[in-house]
Amino acid sequence: MGNHSLFVDSVIKSFKNNYILSGVCLHFRTNDIVGIFGRNGTGKSTLLKIIYGIEDAENKFIKIDNEVLKKPYLNKNLISFLPQDNFLPKQLSVNKVIDLFIE
Repeated sequence: MGNHSLFVDSVIKSFKNNYILSGVCLHFRTNDIVGIFGRNGTGKSTLLKIIYGIEDAENKFIKIDNEVLKKPYLNKNLISFLPQDNFLPKQLSVNKVIDLFIE
């Protein structure tokens, strides 16, 4: 895999007139290790869902390399999302779960 970049700019998201994300800007490159910290309910998971394309936002500008993303990003070789909610069948082994995400 080559060097890639993820650029996120001007993310705005509100729930019931309460802004939880306002003007968020981020830039990541291949092999960057990033932590997103904050209290419960401050928008960390929502931000990741917006970046991945499974949550709408009032405003967002997201691009991978030079491609502006307008729909959910489906190229699992460049970006993946693992939600915090447990959605996997309990009978799967850890190895099977890992296989699901690297295929």
